[in-house]
Formats: sequence, structure tokens, C-alpha cells
Amino acid sequence: MAEMGKVVLNSGWLAARSTEVNLSGVQLTTTHPPSGQSPPWMKGVVPGTVLATLAKNKRVPDPFYGLENESIIDIADSGREHYTFWFFTRFHCNLVVNQQVDLNFRAINYSAELFLNGHKRVLPKGMFRRHSLDVTDILSPHGENLLAVIVHPPDHPGKIPPEGGQGGDHEV
Repeated sequence: MAEMGKVVLNSGWLAARSTEVNLSGVQLTTTHPPSGQSPPWMKGVVPGTVLATLAKNKRVPDPFYGLENESIIDIADSGREHYTFWFFTRFHCNLVVNQQVDLNFRAINYSAELFLNGHKRVLPKGMFRRHSLDVTDILSPHGENLLAVIVHPPDHPGKIPPEGGQGGDHEV
């Protein structure tokens, strides 16, 4: 039996706004996984961002074309929930005895909770932080694994006042 080696999970992802998914991470990764790109699920862009996913699926205008970025609702106006998204994928592995498996995340913004086969792990908060989690004990060693990650934007994104200034909770 061959070792699993490095597997890059950069395709086959689905994404959905968290307010449109009435399931927990445990349910998504055990009894009720999404079956494909049917509402509210869309193709997820990984590696990428929530905005990249929304643009790829034409849910927002292309932010890099002209001034179309100005018509994208700002998080300060919409609230965090509008940009809190689930990302979901399935993958297989073939582990050998005493092999360790880490899930590596290269730049989550801002915080996330990970669910793998019904088990929850919370990632530390931070802007575009890298994370490595040993998931050997919760991995299905010879079958399908269900992975869901809920990504939360910053707790208080702040807003620039109409008269200018730095925004947030501070005064200028």
C-alpha cells in the first residue's frame, strides 16, 4: 500500500453564505453533506476568498473591472453575516500505519472553524494566517472524508465616517 503523500485540495469546493445553510458543521460532514451546485451552494474558489467566489459565480460584479467594485456592498453596511461563508469538499486518502496527516491552510481571513467527518477544530483568529492541524485521529483512513470550513470576516470591520477619518472605534 502506497503512502498518501501530499494532496492539494484546490478543486471540487462548494461555497454558500452561512445564513442560507440551516445545518451545523457536524451535520454537513456526517449526515447532510451538500450534493452539488444547487442553491444555496455554488462553486467555491480555493485558494481564494469569499469575494473571489462571489465574483466567479457572478453574484457580485468583477471588482477589477472599471469602477464595478463600488457597487459591491461593504461589510460595514451589510454586517459580518453577509460575508460569512461555508466552504465544503470531499476527498479520499489511503493512510499507512503510523502516518500523520496535517491539513494546511495558507491564508484564512479572518477566523474559521473546521469540521472534518463530524469533528470540530477552531483555528486561531488573524489576518491571512497560516494554520497546520494534525487531523490523523479524525480522518477516515481508507475512504471518503467530508471537510467543511466556515470562514468569518473580522469581528469589527469598522467604517470610515462620511467626514473622513480613520474609522473603527477611534477618533481622529
